[in-house]
Amino acid sequence: MRFFRTKPGPLILMSYLLVNMVGTLLLLLPWSSAQPGRATLLEAWFTATSALTVTGLIVVPTDTYWSIWGHTVILFLMQIGGLGLMVIATLLLTALGMKIQLGHRALIAQERNHFSLTGVVKLVQSVLILTLLIELIGVIALALLLPGLWDNGWFEGFFFTLFHTVSAFNGAGFDLTGESLAPYKDYSAVVFVFTALILIGSLGFVVLQELFVMRNWRRLSLHSRLVLWVTAAIALVGAFLYLITAYSRGLEEFSWTHQMIYSLFQSITRTAGFTTEPVTFWADPYILLMILMMFIGASPGSVGGGIKTTTFGTIILAVWAFVRGRKEVVIFEREIAADSVMKAFTVAVTAALLVFISTLLLMLIEGLPFKPVLFEVVSALATVGLSMGITADLSPFGQVVIGLLMLVGRIGVLSLITILAGKEIRRVRYMKESILIG
Repeated sequence: MRFFRTKPGPLILMSYLLVNMVGTLLLLLPWSSAQPGRATLLEAWFTATSALTVTGLIVVPTDTYWSIWGHTVILFLMQIGGLGLMVIATLLLTALGMKIQLGHRALIAQERNHFSLTGVVKLVQSVLILTLLIELIGVIALALLLPGLWDNGWFEGFFFTLFHTVSAFNGAGFDLTGESLAPYKDYSAVVFVFTALILIGSLGFVVLQELFVMRNWRRLSLHSRLVLWVTAAIALVGAFLYLITAYSRGLEEFSWTHQMIYSLFQSITRTAGFTTEPVTFWADPYILLMILMMFIGASPGSVGGGIKTTTFGTIILAVWAFVRGRKEVVIFEREIAADSVMKAFTVAVTAALLVFISTLLLMLIEGLPFKPVLFEVVSALATVGLSMGITADLSPFGQVVIGLLMLVGRIGVLSLITILAGKEIRRVRYMKESILIG
């Protein structure tokens, strides 16, 4: 089909824009809002974009502004955004008995950051099974642990658990409480379940497939080992800094176990956007670290954004190799390919430029201070959803900028680079000459 001859990057972008438009139209329906005819085009578009990109930034309160129909639309958009459009399309084609063409396989590989075109159909099946299984476990756990869940009836209780499980596992951060997870901050088990759902969703389906499907933990791929090491390091560093910066501000009142779970949650939520307290309550050192952790983001092939953990790990390893006078980047007795190292630096620099330009633009147009704008921009580009409370106060222009950053973050910086690059230019070799660096 000529449709699949288009390069994967532009085709994925067009697919997300189409679904984004459909979601916007559904939220514009009179019965989508709590008061018919209340939602504006910008409110519907921003909410649909935030749900589809599994970000969680909002311009109107999710719990009171939208009706049960609107909440259902948001729920489906979060699930679509988490699974990926190409995964859903593949499932539909497979159910209809149609053959998955090579062009479609390329789209799946591009969207899910898969290594090759082989095995993508099995990957799609694993993605669906793992997603449904993990979300089922999450629903059961929250149904047993959430206090006062069934006070308003079984349907409301079930929808509440389903909504928050999907939101947590897909790293969306949408909530129906109006206060995120603040009502449950004293319940260690509830906070732990949300932490586990967010963490598992951030690892990436390639890693989850190796851990839970292949179950050969001693022979994990280099990719999976790097993801697990970098994720663990970031989580522990973030949890430790939160613990020491928040201990004297009320954290010491909790038990030692709750302090550990609570601090770990604050670090893990860097990919999801759930909070147990306003971001403005955090100490400035932790806010600075959170900006960096959000910028790094989740892992390739996961529901999260950012430059990705493997990108960050590769850059650190490359710098360490350079300091030691080595040209090869080696870890776990394996050499990382040179083109992977180049991609890592390209993605990081491009993302940093996007953050700089967007932050500068919003500061000039909105007249807001540096810290909340930078935090908002990084949160949008990394599809996190944490906010210092300025989203709803932005002008329509500012909200559009944040919405576009969310779309870029969900599609991926590398895909954006591919789209902007256009056709590949014929390679020409030139003479080499050194320049002074540093």
